[in-house]
Amino acid sequence: MLKRLDRILLRVPNVAAATKFYTETLGLNLDRKQDAAAALRFTDGDTELVLHDDSRRCDVEIVFGVDDVRAMYELRSDLNVSFVSAPQMAGQGYRATIRDPFGNVLVIVDRTLDTSRDDPAPTHVEGALFDEAPDEDPAHDREQLVKLYTQIGRTADDLPYTRHFEELYSLYTRSLSDPKPTANEVWRQLLTLRKKKGGLPKLGPAVSKPPALEPEHKAHLKMLLGDAIGRRDRLPYTEEFDKLVEDFNKQFARPYAPHVVWRVVATLAK
Repeated sequence: MLKRLDRILLRVPNVAAATKFYTETLGLNLDRKQDAAAALRFTDGDTELVLHDDSRRCDVEIVFGVDDVRAMYELRSDLNVSFVSAPQMAGQGYRATIRDPFGNVLVIVDRTLDTSRDDPAPTHVEGALFDEAPDEDPAHDREQLVKLYTQIGRTADDLPYTRHFEELYSLYTRSLSDPKPTANEVWRQLLTLRKKKGGLPKLGPAVSKPPALEPEHKAHLKMLLGDAIGRRDRLPYTEEFDKLVEDFNKQFARPYAPHVVWRVVATLAK
């Protein structure tokens, strides 16, 4: 099912300096650049090396190419493949993450939306270095989302797994056409708006406070997060986070609610 090594994403402290090193010293070729990322080509093959400085992502991320992500998702029970996230439109196809039986999370992509060619070789496009679903879907109503967020009045970091988010999600998706965005997609839209100047209003401090956990419990949570700590903002409303909550609560007689676990995760140092 894994057809090729599509790309390797490598987080670096300085994209410009890293690009110079990998091109001038190690002989890779610069293919294209964005504000905080650069895509490099090897002299042999089609695999890319993407250098970036996004602290929300893992230090190293390997992306595998497959024939059809959605087909694998539909057959996931028969294939005995555990999907961490459902397929999402990205670049020239679909993208998803799966988990192997040993706990490793793998990123898979396809090119099923690329009608310009029949061969399975990767065709990376300008503006899609990470090959992910766009942060903002033009079919979604950005102004309505901001309006509802303001009305509810609960700051973004304090929203996941609360009745306030459920209310926002219900009101926001009510008027959208099918297929409606998932809870994770709406959460990701809020994150994108928060990063933009003037995107989300300041709502003051969070209503809830994370619990004061013992150091060993925090250390255990960090261990469970592993590489996901660098992209923890993207975890709410995924199977990966559900599994994290389940595993974390095994050490307590009285389990913590998902919102409480999220509040701790959100405050962990990178």
